[in-house]
Amino acid sequence: MPPRRKTSSSRSPQLPFDGGRGRRSPGIMPMDSIEHGDWRVPVSNPAEAIHSMPDSLWRRMRMRADYLVASNPAYPLAEEDIIVPISGWPRVLRLMIASLVLLPLSVVMVFALLVQLYHATPAMQEVAFWLAPSVWHALLGAFALFVSTLSSSLKMLLVYIYVVGHELTHALATLMCMGKVRKFQVGFDGGFVETDKDNLFIALSPYFVPLWMGLWLLVFASAHWLWPHDLLETLLYIGFGYWWSFHIYWTLWVIPREQPDMLENGLMFSALIIMLTNIAILILILAFFGCVSLQGYCQDFWICAQRVYATFLDYYTVVSALF
Repeated sequence: MPPRRKTSSSRSPQLPFDGGRGRRSPGIMPMDSIEHGDWRVPVSNPAEAIHSMPDSLWRRMRMRADYLVASNPAYPLAEEDIIVPISGWPRVLRLMIASLVLLPLSVVMVFALLVQLYHATPAMQEVAFWLAPSVWHALLGAFALFVSTLSSSLKMLLVYIYVVGHELTHALATLMCMGKVRKFQVGFDGGFVETDKDNLFIALSPYFVPLWMGLWLLVFASAHWLWPHDLLETLLYIGFGYWWSFHIYWTLWVIPREQPDMLENGLMFSALIIMLTNIAILILILAFFGCVSLQGYCQDFWICAQRVYATFLDYYTVVSALF
């Protein structure tokens, strides 16, 4: 997860429910190391967090699940865990890019998508569309995720799976950027990835790369190609719906919780990057199910872009006239 450069590390208070924060044993970290791993599960009352944990993994998950209620951590942070948001000219530059480029682009993409969905409404109103195996099974997978979040114990297990995928995505993004992963650690108390490289893609990739969905599609699509069978196709679509909903659910769950990945790159800038990339993936998914046309979307995108530009130009003219 979020990067932190440290010349040394010290052990922060051992609150068993705080999810870590890239906790390490005392020692020296190389000067060029970057640590991604600021995951923490918020607690409602850390004073009640007894240091002794149950031997049973299931009981431990249930204990942690009882604390999964607060939206912000209520425990003091160690000195090395203090989040330092971006500031100065880098912050100003990111705000300008976000305001003048990313925000209008987001508006255009959303409006173009709404236009495409409006055009697809007659087809989506047909019963045959919803009874198609691909659509029905994908919706079934999304419903399965909803049911699994109703149990506090299963929800804690899903948190752990998300943390593993989150840190693994950081590691894979680092390797794709020709970096090195020096250490990878994930547990029920949190996790971190120690790398020698950092950039915007490495920091934000877990928020728009649905890793588990991609792995599921790769495995079952390959299996179905080698051994065509209706059961494999059914599992392919159910898993597709489940893991895509998993990605969206936990991304929306974790973003409001002060993730340093976003704070260190600018909150508005990072949020718009995450929004744009997830909308792009959603468009590809809808095109796969026949809800939208990529060619039609590109045409609507260009029309909406012209209208948004004309609207901004009108506002600029009005504001200029006032001064």
